Amino acid sequence: MSEEIKAGSAAATFHHPDYKHNCAQAIAYKWRRLYADPDTVVARMLACGGGRAEGGLCGALHAALQIVPAERRDKFMADFAARTGSLTCAEIKRAAKTPCPRCVAIADELLEACIGAPQ
Repeated sequence: MSEEIKAGSAAATFHHPDYKHNCAQAIAYKWRRLYADPDTVVARMLACGGGRAEGGLCGALHAALQIVPAERRDKFMADFAARTGSLTCAEIKRAAKTPCPRCVAIADELLEACIGAPQ
């Protein structure tokens, strides 16, 4: 990734040797306090990386959608697709060629814009 990764960002834990988080886990880890199941969400998101999220969604997007208010989900998805090229992992990798760390950073940025920084 050519862009510098901000400390404290979700992208900072993506595949970091201390965490080894996939894309969904990176989002869930940073934002864990906002999930209904904060004690287990990171472990649960292990199954959602690498295009394995429901409907083939990008894992970072899938994790973010779990905490985006329902009335903001359509806009969130549209903004994510505009920046990554698609909503699905396979399409993002194949056609849009947006790397996974960038997808994590985009989902993280959109969450901050949508619901504010986590406490």
